[in-house]
Amino acid sequence: MKLPNFEYFEPNDIQEAVAILQKQPSARILAGGTDLLVNMKHRVELPEVLVNIKRIAGLDGIESDDHGIRIGALTPLKRIYSTPWIGERLPALAQAASSVGAYHHQSMGSLGGNLCQQNRCKFFNQSRWWRSSRPTCYKAGGDICHVVNQKEICYSGYCGDVAPALLVLNATVTLAGAGGTRQIPLEDLFTGDGKAPLQLDRTEVLTEVAIPRESLDVPSSYIKFANRESIDFPIVGCAFLAAGTGKEYRIAFTAVDRKPVRGKKVEAFLKGKDLTEDHLKESSGLAAKAASPARTTVYAPSYKRKLMGALVHKAANKAMRRPD
Repeated sequence: MKLPNFEYFEPNDIQEAVAILQKQPSARILAGGTDLLVNMKHRVELPEVLVNIKRIAGLDGIESDDHGIRIGALTPLKRIYSTPWIGERLPALAQAASSVGAYHHQSMGSLGGNLCQQNRCKFFNQSRWWRSSRPTCYKAGGDICHVVNQKEICYSGYCGDVAPALLVLNATVTLAGAGGTRQIPLEDLFTGDGKAPLQLDRTEVLTEVAIPRESLDVPSSYIKFANRESIDFPIVGCAFLAAGTGKEYRIAFTAVDRKPVRGKKVEAFLKGKDLTEDHLKESSGLAAKAASPARTTVYAPSYKRKLMGALVHKAANKAMRRPD
């Protein structure tokens, strides 16, 4: 499939990129392109302007200091998981980055691009020919969400692998825009609105991800269930982290709601407890209620809830390096 026509810009720095975004209301940021370009070929996203930030210096790299670790938004996923000390100090992040797509996706795809990917749905991520058999869905510019058969609402699901790992690591993101630079918790980046899933001003660019020192060198893991684990989006993904010595745990899921979600009730139940098999089995029931999956794929919401419970158990054992 061919790409539609568009105007192309390649700024030299962030200030120039922001200036272009200000002048071009329909512009979209292009980084690795593994998500956006596919959607453009399917004609579900038709930006008139693309702003390629790939050549901007300073957005590609991994640095460690007294405050923790900072990773540039353009850092390839492959570099993240192939950096040995990332795998040792941040195992959940390395595991999540290595589970994204195929080798070429990991080489081309960037950390920021994976976080900022579009939500997915079986009615949206299809060719124009396939979608022509029914009215255009709300996310693609129509009036109705075919998932729930309601107007002016979108139940497409967020399916990124890296976001849940960074959520349990208490990561923050830096955004640069016309109003200056701001830093927010990663959790605040996601709106929960399937049609507009990111809390970004149209002039803003995600430039950096920061992971605090206290999230380093603690047990963590990421695990996903997919049809073909080497190349597919997750049916359900789960990240787990055991924080400090106070028996505090963080849990996050992907592909189960309109944004990545923390399993707050599961965390509260496990707080102060040892990760025994009995406690993990009981937490599985709570995990199944941590989100409200919709039928955005061929898998039933009830099946996804069962997977959420099972993956909490498996991710906890993986983080603690215990057999299932």
